[in-house]
Amino acid sequence: MSTIYGKLTALILAITLGLLLLLPMRFGQEDHLYAYPHTIKMGRGDSYAISYALDSDHAQAISYASVDERIATVSPQGLVKAVAPGATDIHIQAEGGARTSVRVEVSGSPTTAIYLNTDSLRMEKGQVTGLSASFNPGADDTRLEWRSDDPNIASVDAAGRVRALRGGRTKVSAVTPGGLSASADVLVHVSGDAMRITPEELVVGTGASLQMGAVYFPADTTDAVERWVSSDESLLTVDGDGTIHAGGVGEPVLTAITGEGLSTSAVIRVEPSSDAFDLAPSAATIERGDALDIQTRFMDSAGNPDAASEGHYIEWVSSDPTVATVDANGHVEALHSGATAISATVDGMTATCDLRVQVLVHEIILNEHEMYMRKGAARKPIQLTAEIHPDDPDDPTITWLTSNDLIANVDENGLVTLTGAYGTAIITARAASGAEAHFSVSVVVKLPEVDPATGQAIVTDEIFDESLETAKD
Repeated sequence: MSTIYGKLTALILAITLGLLLLLPMRFGQEDHLYAYPHTIKMGRGDSYAISYALDSDHAQAISYASVDERIATVSPQGLVKAVAPGATDIHIQAEGGARTSVRVEVSGSPTTAIYLNTDSLRMEKGQVTGLSASFNPGADDTRLEWRSDDPNIASVDAAGRVRALRGGRTKVSAVTPGGLSASADVLVHVSGDAMRITPEELVVGTGASLQMGAVYFPADTTDAVERWVSSDESLLTVDGDGTIHAGGVGEPVLTAITGEGLSTSAVIRVEPSSDAFDLAPSAATIERGDALDIQTRFMDSAGNPDAASEGHYIEWVSSDPTVATVDANGHVEALHSGATAISATVDGMTATCDLRVQVLVHEIILNEHEMYMRKGAARKPIQLTAEIHPDDPDDPTITWLTSNDLIANVDENGLVTLTGAYGTAIITARAASGAEAHFSVSVVVKLPEVDPATGQAIVTDEIFDESLETAKD
């Protein structure tokens, strides 16, 4: 009996001693964080929830971070989402500092190259055809956005189908989400049915040089003049770009021939030219929004008017059409503040009108129009503000003036100060253009009555009579 009790006692003592030995080791033990599995293999678009175990004496918050979010992202709850082929690590950290990581491998090859089945298309108007794209071997992201530089010429849908809408040239591109692209030049061909030479019914003088052009029917034809021919080069020569040079009096025929064989002709009448040419006026200043008709003057060697040349073709040009434009008749429209040169060229002679377009202040509106103040209350300055129209003049400066500085003064900012005397002072706001606005301030013994019908003050000599103030005192 004693033997059994002795063995039991010895066992209890051994267990107690072991616990006593392990207890201080546990109190000094560091936290450990374990994640499983250590490697996650996924396909693009897949999701996976990370599992972990924390060896710690107390609960702790866990945070997650992806080393490369282009490959895989991770939510605050540990949900991993595969984005693109490749490999990255998800770092996991406990609040107390313990950390570990999980390797994420996303299968597939990234898209590194894109190719179209052709780099150029030649289409007829109304035709529909398709473009297709290929990628580097193994690329698993084949998403594309199709774009046309000019969808009025050729449109493209989400499947790469190209529709020819109008004659011309554009570019159609396929673009990946990562920014890779491939393009094809698209020419929409439209044959011409007819054309005419411009300017029409041309009359010039000897010495004239002028660039000729052509108008096509239909307007979106892709055919173009490739050759110009003069019927008599002693009277008229023509360059390859269609520039004619009038050398002798007569009626030569100019012919234009397109690359597809379409042709048209026009008679060019060449007359003797004047000896001199100028414009009236030779210089002018007008306001924005106004118009000016420039007159032409042809003169002979004696300086006399030469009416015979008045029908000769004149080429008008504005050196800065953003400031002012000019039409084929010398009619000028002023658009913007600035300077431009309006030039007219005829029979090899050029004359110029130097034009200045200005913007002036036309109207000033003050925040106050009229004010009556009793002398005892007339101590606080009055701030006037000026609103100008238009609001973008060349010179927006406003000058402030007073008609009587014994009653009121005004500074350069429109601040009116009453100076003590009874009476009325007119404050004037004046622009450099001469536009004005006025403010009337009156220092009175008593305030005037108001006409109920008009709302206007009834001004009498009595309100300015200082003897009333003296009698009152």
